[in-house]
Amino acid sequence: MGTSVAGLAAPLVARIGLLTLLVGQLLYLTIRFDSKDLDNSTSAWLRLVAWSPHYLRLAITVAVIFLLLHARRGSAGRLPQRPVMSSGARFGCVAVHLAALYVFVQISSRIFGSAPPTAEAAWWVTAWFLVGATVLTSWGLAFLGQWPAAKSERTNRALAAGAVGLGVLAWLSGFVGEALWRTAAGYTFSIAEAALRLAYDDVVSRPDRLRLGTQAFRVNIAPTCSGLEGVSLLLAFLGIYLWLFRRELRFPAALVMLPIGAVSIWLLNVLRIVVLIVIGSSGWREIALGGFHSQAGWLTFNAMALGFVALVNRSGWFMKSRQEARARTADDSTAAYLAPFVVVLATAMVTGAFSSGLDWLYPLRVVAAAWVLWIFRRHYTHLGWSVSWRAVAIGIVTFGTWLVLVPAGPTARDGWPAALEAAPIHWAAAWLIFRVVGYTITAPLVEELAFRAYLTRRLIGPEFDRLPLGVFTWSSFAISSVLFGLLHGTFWVAGTVAGMLFALALYQRRVLGDAVVAHATTYGLIVMYVLATGRWSVWS
Repeated sequence: MGTSVAGLAAPLVARIGLLTLLVGQLLYLTIRFDSKDLDNSTSAWLRLVAWSPHYLRLAITVAVIFLLLHARRGSAGRLPQRPVMSSGARFGCVAVHLAALYVFVQISSRIFGSAPPTAEAAWWVTAWFLVGATVLTSWGLAFLGQWPAAKSERTNRALAAGAVGLGVLAWLSGFVGEALWRTAAGYTFSIAEAALRLAYDDVVSRPDRLRLGTQAFRVNIAPTCSGLEGVSLLLAFLGIYLWLFRRELRFPAALVMLPIGAVSIWLLNVLRIVVLIVIGSSGWREIALGGFHSQAGWLTFNAMALGFVALVNRSGWFMKSRQEARARTADDSTAAYLAPFVVVLATAMVTGAFSSGLDWLYPLRVVAAAWVLWIFRRHYTHLGWSVSWRAVAIGIVTFGTWLVLVPAGPTARDGWPAALEAAPIHWAAAWLIFRVVGYTITAPLVEELAFRAYLTRRLIGPEFDRLPLGVFTWSSFAISSVLFGLLHGTFWVAGTVAGMLFALALYQRRVLGDAVVAHATTYGLIVMYVLATGRWSVWS
């Protein structure tokens, strides 16, 4: 199931380097070349290239699904091993990749330039696709470090075919969802209007513009606010949950959660819009448009997701054996690893929903996390809390990578200095102290317990607490790192790379203390950098 740390160190570092290289190349290409310039081209060939962002999304979707299918198949130790290529051959693949990338950039410069080759578009676009395929294939061979073998490739082809099929369906469902947004927004508008008329006599309703509210406060219900996004997120969450706990759940009874969840979260989205208008009409316009507008959706989603999980775990309707499920729940340490993270996340959403700009209630997150960590303190004694200098070095490397990968431009954090200067000095100082402590101590502890101590093992098997800390599989490493990156919102690329490096710190000695120290080192350097340069947008 796992792999020795000694055998993984060098290949893992090389593959992390290749992943970082690929991410950097994708960022460079997406920033330099704008596909929108080809949307109105008279050439069908050039319009085919204009769909390049969709190709990227499709490729990412297929890759993620392939990893999930590969994990379910149990790739670690069960699939036949493929012959490993020599270091010279691997270097040759990297050389071919870089050479093909150079040619690809030159071709892209011609296609996306000010004067696209309309007359010879077929040749240029064909070359663009062929060279692009060479770039990805050579990178993939270098990343795997193995040559294809017939025995294992038979299984891999089946998994790849399934991933492509499911990926295309997910990709096409996005277009169907966009077409349904406008219709769904209309239904959301009608129900929200009916609810408002029960409380207000001066309801302002413009169905043609989806504008709704009162004389004091009005909002536009955009198609993205129709509730379909929340429905799809909850269905995805429940689908993953059903798959992870498929051995403990009773099917097809458990599938009833999907339609019930979809309807419930759609209705809660309607309620969210109504409450938003009520808050704004009551004189709290900044809170309505600030914290509540940005946080209420996530608060609703998390409440629904956790509510369904609690319902399943406490109900005998969906579990194969309620008593066995309770015994497993009592014996394992899931709550000890996830409770601090969930409490911090819930506190952040609640306080953020009732704030505008700077979240002055941030200290509650630190207090809540400390309280939960203290309750479960005995569960953490066996995780290993010694520190190595390599962990500090990894934290420094992660800090440098973070500065390179974080997107440029202003963020909401750029307004913090002005808000702190406007507040009384003792309040500002206390808030800043709690913020630094929470960022450099609380966050590393809470996030490493959830992602490295729990998730990397839970993705390998349901009885994760029987697995040694730091056990490695590619699927658990990749999926946990991506999820960690998504936790950082617009910084998801930097967050994903950081998650990989923190996992590497864990794998080197299989003690959680190394991952926590690497994490804390990175965040501590970010704090010092922000306070020294005033570049608050770097602070996640």
